Amino acid sequence: MSTMAMYSGEVFRKDAEVQEEIIYKILGLHPCIINYLGTDDNGQIMLPLLRNGNLFFYLTSHPDIPLPTRLTWAIEIAQGLVHLHARDVIWADPHLGNVLLTDDYHAVTCDFGLSVHNVPYYYQFARGPPLIYLCPLGYYGASPRRVDIFGLGVILFVLLSEKFPFHEDLRPSVHQQFGVLQKHQRICLNGGSYDTLAPSLHPYFDVSTSYIPQQMLCRQNCKSHF
Repeated sequence: MSTMAMYSGEVFRKDAEVQEEIIYKILGLHPCIINYLGTDDNGQIMLPLLRNGNLFFYLTSHPDIPLPTRLTWAIEIAQGLVHLHARDVIWADPHLGNVLLTDDYHAVTCDFGLSVHNVPYYYQFARGPPLIYLCPLGYYGASPRRVDIFGLGVILFVLLSEKFPFHEDLRPSVHQQFGVLQKHQRICLNGGSYDTLAPSLHPYFDVSTSYIPQQMLCRQNCKSHF
């Protein structure tokens, strides 16, 4: 039975891009990836209509989300990215606007219009995520996965601290995002190391185990992937 035949909810339709449709088929079903329902008679991609919207909108409109919930979302996003990379897919557009909340408030990764499959090292990405998520050029070369891993790092930072790196809140202007990108680039060029967690984030990691101990194994699996 097809995925569409098993789905009884509302459907969101978007103009199909050949590459995105291919990526959805490569990824298959995964609890942390939005379900691909196929294409309709007009060739549009069909996806579940998730009325809770994207995670960036939800975070900015709900300022008091408990830390355990944010940690759960962080793990679900990481799980989704692990699945992408296991299928040799590079998301290439990692940001909170490309994460949706299901009706029962779980995070699912979506929007693979910029994604690529089975690309070589030193692949040149024509486009990418918003500036504040953009991987500095100095990190390119080791693996095209770096683009996703850096963007995931920004996403995790936001979910833990409720602000963007080098910014005081969740609403940086384009000019401010460019400034953060420049800071990331300078750190990279100066040989900056991220082996030590910033002290400001210690409290969040100290409490994460007690809040969601059932996710510990998942966290270890995600960390071993990266």
